[in-house]
Amino acid sequence: MHKFLISVSAAVIIILGFIAILFFIKPDYNKLNFVQRFVARQVSQKFDDLLNKMPKDRRTIVDFDTLMNSLNFYEKDFAQRIFEIDPKQLGFKGPFYSIDKPKDLIEVPSVKVGYRETGIQFCPEHSYKDYLKMMNQMQKDIGKRLYIDSGYRSPGRQAYLFFHYLTSSAKYSLMENAKWIAMPGYSQHGSPINNAIDFCNEDGINGFSDGQKQSDFENLPENKWMLQNASKFNFYLSYPKDNQWGVAYEPWHWHWEIKSQQ
Repeated sequence: MHKFLISVSAAVIIILGFIAILFFIKPDYNKLNFVQRFVARQVSQKFDDLLNKMPKDRRTIVDFDTLMNSLNFYEKDFAQRIFEIDPKQLGFKGPFYSIDKPKDLIEVPSVKVGYRETGIQFCPEHSYKDYLKMMNQMQKDIGKRLYIDSGYRSPGRQAYLFFHYLTSSAKYSLMENAKWIAMPGYSQHGSPINNAIDFCNEDGINGFSDGQKQSDFENLPENKWMLQNASKFNFYLSYPKDNQWGVAYEPWHWHWEIKSQQ
């Protein structure tokens, strides 16, 4: 009996050691191992639980440290190691923007689009004012307008989204996830100055929700108007087809920028 217990204890130690190795080993960027997938799901669930307890109007601006502090020590260690990966190793070639929060955020009320709501959004004052001017002109020109489906997102919100999609649509592939979801600090949505806005039309068409395709947004008359006129209001398409940043084509994603006159 004593020898049996020793054997069982030894087996448990070996198994735990094997699990520890799989946990601490450098992640395979194409697919996490089964231990890392388990921890990634725990991280995503903890982030979900925290956000669901917050008022809806605070979820897009959740503080990064608040989010990370909801994790236990090994979940936090894993998430930190993921976020320390150089995004260029995942195929993302865009610049680092900022982890600073804008001081002039404007709260944008939720709007019903199709059968859903956009939810309360936020935008820096300068880009929101130009957005309103742009939509007033679009309304005059074609009798339509676009709505803010996603505006400013804090680094904390970006961290939540990264793990949410990593454990769902990206199927635990860091490489695939990086095509769609930027690391905290690398998203234009988090830039205090050159922030991005994801648009949708009055029917809720944004090109990516509920099985939609990029072409669903691309073919909208509102989008065709944007391609011809948005630059007059300091908005530019960030990720066209075959863009240099290694990001998937996103016809709905436009960023605010003052470009120098040549």
